[in-house]
Amino acid sequence: MAFADRLDAGRQLAARLAAYKWKKGVVVLGIPRGGVEVAYAIAKELRAELGLVVAKKIPFPGNPELAIGAVSFGGAASMDEGFALQGGVGKDYFDDEKKRLAAEIKRRYAAYKTGFPEVKGKIAIIVDDGIATGHTVLAAVKAVRKGLPLKVVVAVPVSSVQASWLLKKEVDAFVCLAVPEFFMAVGEFYRSFPQLSDEDVMEYIRKS
Repeated sequence: MAFADRLDAGRQLAARLAAYKWKKGVVVLGIPRGGVEVAYAIAKELRAELGLVVAKKIPFPGNPELAIGAVSFGGAASMDEGFALQGGVGKDYFDDEKKRLAAEIKRRYAAYKTGFPEVKGKIAIIVDDGIATGHTVLAAVKAVRKGLPLKVVVAVPVSSVQASWLLKKEVDAFVCLAVPEFFMAVGEFYRSFPQLSDEDVMEYIRKS
């Protein structure tokens, strides 16, 4: 399954989320940057509020391209413990990275000129443009749970099999259009998959 672009993926997801259209107390939370474009399309179709849930990957020591987990707002975190242990990554490193990235997340919210959304008593739909390991989205789920929402939904165009297993146990509903057996990278499921800038994110927030 291939999507034309992130907006196309968002519109297709919105059709699967039609039960939430016009429903009071629904907030669609995009994970910057790519997830915000998908979330914008969903929020527009559902006539729902759009917000941001920032999450950052925890890099493997010496290899920033390899992630061992992720952190979101308020220090909510997810870690691939097996991978970390296998790679000799200790708790001290993980804790230090959590602190560093928590500060970076605060700076990102300031840069986007917005704060962590109010989710208490609401239906929170967390959106990304795809899920490889699941740890970024899981950290976002944990951050949102702290805000005491009525319900947490994860909605994504595509997910790896392993990530879908991980997340289905953690949320009230997991909505995904494609869970391919062979998954290399999120971008392979889009015909157009450009990098987005912080300015792009801010523009989607402004237009919502």
